Amino acid sequence: MNTSTAQKKQTNTIWLVLSCLVAAVGLYGMLQVFNNGQEASYGISREVPWGILIIGYSFFVALSVGTAIIGSLAHVFKVEAFHVMSKKVAMFSLAALIAAFYTIFWELAGPFHLQALRLVIYFTQFEISSPIWWMVTFYMLELPLLALEVYFLVSKKANSAFFAALVGFFLGIIAYGTLAFVFASNATRPLWHTSSFSIFFILSAIASGCAIVLIILFLTGNKEKIKSIKAFNKMLFILLFSMLFIDVWNVFINTYGVNSELSATMKLFIGKGVLANNFYYYELLGGIVIPMILLVIGGFKSSFLSAIAGLLVVIGLFFARFDSVVGGQLLSRPSTHMNFTQHIYRVSTSELLLFISAIGVLGIVYFLGSKFFNLEEEIH
Repeated sequence: MNTSTAQKKQTNTIWLVLSCLVAAVGLYGMLQVFNNGQEASYGISREVPWGILIIGYSFFVALSVGTAIIGSLAHVFKVEAFHVMSKKVAMFSLAALIAAFYTIFWELAGPFHLQALRLVIYFTQFEISSPIWWMVTFYMLELPLLALEVYFLVSKKANSAFFAALVGFFLGIIAYGTLAFVFASNATRPLWHTSSFSIFFILSAIASGCAIVLIILFLTGNKEKIKSIKAFNKMLFILLFSMLFIDVWNVFINTYGVNSELSATMKLFIGKGVLANNFYYYELLGGIVIPMILLVIGGFKSSFLSAIAGLLVVIGLFFARFDSVVGGQLLSRPSTHMNFTQHIYRVSTSELLLFISAIGVLGIVYFLGSKFFNLEEEIH
């Protein structure tokens, strides 16, 4: 074993230990759910039933789908600049999806409810009119498909990897679009029930995939891949600009109406609204505008600035999910003749620690893959 390989394995071991420590913080939340139940442990309520664990689920799924789509661009569409890191990207996509399942497991009330059995029973009922049934179906297919793609890449079976990536490309978009449809099909939540909601979901997922690849490129020392860095940077810039346009245009259009529930909901994001700081500083400025500026300053080729921009995009994506999921639930009006009622959602300690522990789960799966498989050499 040469010195470089030994150093990489040692680095992976260090990251694996850190991931285990991060995952361990969720033990507090687990104990709270075991002892007190979900209702007493989480900050959700009858008025705001979806909290940070649902947000975390959609966040990790976005990372998974985004990186899967980016990986498929190399093997399906033969984009040479995207071949770099294809094994690591596929492994990250698989790890992020497992982290998403871990998060939704705790959202659905914990192990005493025999989640696996409930899932099988629900799935075999073939409720094809239910968006959630389709979401479950697509992600039950997505998980083994990602595992197969990682296996084919590690085994250097290029043809098999091509077909797995081809199916994964379409399935990833459809699956994440179905997740967006779970929200958007709810006509009583006007913020979700818009034509741009699902489009923004897909664009932000692909942007997060670009961001993750740029971070991995920097952390693994692939700074010499200038051609690849430029390609990812330019793609990310275009996606961020599109997201910025959608965000700003949504605010303009949806606040134009007078006394509609949608316009009232949008006011939560502007002025002195309860989500205004999140929207202005974390989602727009930190997650879109500053990353775009950093990409331009770096001439679309700076590995360090690209990694910083990528990290900010991922953080901004989390706040975008938080704003959209929570913001869609904060207002209600019992009837058209009554004033709007604004509800409150505060993240509980148990929820927050379970979400943080999911980041550790992602790291554990990814660094175990890096430790036991050869993710360095790429196939074409």
